[in-house]
Amino acid sequence: MLTAVITQTVGTLIAGFIAWLVWGPIVGLSLVAGGGSIAIPNALLALRLIASRPEVGPIVLLIGEPIKIALSVLLLWAAVRWIEDLSWLGLISGLVLALKSLLLTPWIQGHLDRRQAERMMSKPLDSQTKSSD
Repeated sequence: MLTAVITQTVGTLIAGFIAWLVWGPIVGLSLVAGGGSIAIPNALLALRLIASRPEVGPIVLLIGEPIKIALSVLLLWAAVRWIEDLSWLGLISGLVLALKSLLLTPWIQGHLDRRQAERMMSKPLDSQTKSSD
């Protein structure tokens, strides 16, 4: 769950930085605002789910999902309202980027799981070779 949120956040920030360098600060800020309007509510819901007891997780999700959507809409409205000369292309691009970055999450999680499994497998081997020396 946190891998998805980290993927959304890092992807949005990297794309915003690149957009800032290539097209200017307004496009970069608009892109980060669009991606942040998705990533921030997702992070809050993920943290709430982690903090709750497992047996109430479905209830938290059922109540939290409409709140998450409402917060996303509120953040998008705030971005449109407060960013002067908003780049609509940047805002929509950030929104799509944050939503579609979730497609990378299974690949990233699988890669992290493989690395952890390799570390776990190499630890007993290292301790056995040290004790036999």
